[in-house]
Amino acid sequence: MALPETFDAFVPTNFADFFARVDIPTHIGLTELRELEGDIVNSFVISYKYAEKLCSQTILDHSLRCYYFSLAMLPNFPSNTPSVPQISRGELIKRVYLTCLLHDVGISSHEIATTHPAHDMTFEFHGGIMVYEHLRAEYIPSLQLDDSQIADITQSIMLHDVPFQTGMSSAAGMLVHVSAFIDIFGYDTAPPNTIERALHRDTKREIEKAFPRDGMTLFGVQVEEMMKAKPNCLLGHLPNFLEQFEKATTSTVH
Repeated sequence: MALPETFDAFVPTNFADFFARVDIPTHIGLTELRELEGDIVNSFVISYKYAEKLCSQTILDHSLRCYYFSLAMLPNFPSNTPSVPQISRGELIKRVYLTCLLHDVGISSHEIATTHPAHDMTFEFHGGIMVYEHLRAEYIPSLQLDDSQIADITQSIMLHDVPFQTGMSSAAGMLVHVSAFIDIFGYDTAPPNTIERALHRDTKREIEKAFPRDGMTLFGVQVEEMMKAKPNCLLGHLPNFLEQFEKATTSTVH
């Protein structure tokens, strides 16, 4: 699979503006996507173990679906737009992997999460702070990540479900935002042209077969309970979030 060497480091956050720059995707197999990622998983196995420890299998599978959805979007992701700073392919994949893998640790019911001082915050901020601390502790001493990389990953996690209508997102931030939206809401509730321009249906099915959607209904119950406990959480600002989520998780066509 041929990919550009660099991608736009910043892209429009608004879905309509973003997808106006994206071509119709073709089917990409999971084997090809795994070849594309190279040694990224082995390079950050500490973070995988961290996510595995904190997250249920349902959340972990959701996070990995988001990651491979993001990789599948790269062939059509904006690249070399005049006057837009660029990010290298390898750097973007690294940031996307860590962002997707860790983006929902704030939902964790593990004692590490529930006793963290930031637990009373909305889960995106709570999780982002935990991830910030984790990444700095594990990768700054070894020089695998620097402050700028960690800042992008953390901010992308904190804002991954906020549907801004204007402004720009980082490349990693937009990929996790779109991929999480697709995985949570599916084909039935996506804005016009979102699915058709984001992800080929066969690619989506193949990724879902490898990382099943089992437990998403229970995940929805967990999210609903969290929103009752934290009515000021960011998810609560999305119009009809719970109704749309329930529709997506009970739909036979996703």
